[in-house]
Amino acid sequence: MLMNTLWGAFGSLIGLFYAGMQVMVPCLPPAPLSTSVFTTGDEYMGSWHFVAATVWDEEDLKPFKTTDSSMLHIQKGANATLTVTESSRVGDQCQKNTWTYFTVSMMDPFLFRHDYNTIALVWDGKFINCSSCIIILFVDEEEEISAMLFARSEKIPVEVIQEFKSKMECVYMEDFVQAPLQKGHCKLDEAA
Repeated sequence: MLMNTLWGAFGSLIGLFYAGMQVMVPCLPPAPLSTSVFTTGDEYMGSWHFVAATVWDEEDLKPFKTTDSSMLHIQKGANATLTVTESSRVGDQCQKNTWTYFTVSMMDPFLFRHDYNTIALVWDGKFINCSSCIIILFVDEEEEISAMLFARSEKIPVEVIQEFKSKMECVYMEDFVQAPLQKGHCKLDEAA
């Protein structure tokens, strides 16, 4: 009980710190979505098209530059977990990866991949004026950080992509790549 109280106080303190940081850095994104949003609602479940990615180090863009298109399919799993399946087209090949993400109530809003190799934070698209978008910040085991823009639709207005790029440049994530979408999407059942 004491630990929950301490973690709750720590979370509130971090929230206040983040609010203060937003005053000093106006382009800092709003607080990420709470993990309870994913485990209790359906709003973010289903398919999301990869639109663009930004990173701090251009070297970290390499995996994105070889991907023509990618889709995430998010669904609820057992015990407040999320099953995330990605189908992507790399060259002429379709690839499929599936991961399980879980939440730790004391570590909200972080989502942890089952192998602990990746941590994710999710923002809704209001930050970039796109109600049908989400932004996911991934931190992997090698401490490579990427912000990825996903949308419900394959085609989104250029202004939304520019807003995403501009907001990310403001936090020094200046290296950017947009999905070419020249070869079409892979369906989940045709990806290997």
